Amino acid sequence: MKKALKQLINSLDKIFETDEEVGDTAVREAMYDAVHKSYIAPARGYALPDEFGMFSPEGDKKVRAALAKFLAHPEVIAAGKDLKTPKQRLDAFQDSEVESNEGNCYDEYFGHADAP
Repeated sequence: MKKALKQLINSLDKIFETDEEVGDTAVREAMYDAVHKSYIAPARGYALPDEFGMFSPEGDKKVRAALAKFLAHPEVIAAGKDLKTPKQRLDAFQDSEVESNEGNCYDEYFGHADAP
């Protein structure tokens, strides 16, 4: 899970270079909601949205692609099966030991949740 999480944060850092709004509260909440409904507490029939509150359709596509790649990562799929509770999956996602190459953690783009 650590490798997948690092790749996701690195991808979001790269998006931030051209689309700074990826760090805005509304975008962060939309991204967290997507991870929550796709991985932490999977909602039956949920599909990633096309929009995350970015300023352009291209920005939304970048965010969607980064999240889709993360959710399809073999480590994430395995963790989704091995970790039995939403709390365990949330804790794995909110791993503060995982930093991007720029030194950012999950909370830079997703905030922090105390409970799923």
